[in-house]
Amino acid sequence: MALARLPKRMGLFENLGRKVERFKQDASDSADEPTHRCIDCDQEFFTDYEVCPDCEGAVVAIDGE
Repeated sequence: MALARLPKRMGLFENLGRKVERFKQDASDSADEPTHRCIDCDQEFFTDYEVCPDCEGAVVAIDGE
């Protein structure tokens, strides 16, 4: 009886593995592009700052272009 469940469980893990791999690919693709930019000096960042560390200007999120 335990052998009858084996293919279903394997399918579950294969499906989960595909979803995890897709998530990792999406995360690495979006990590290549900065997410925030300083309004004053146009410096781009991967982290949300309240003020720009370079010029202390306002930092805003970059819209997906």
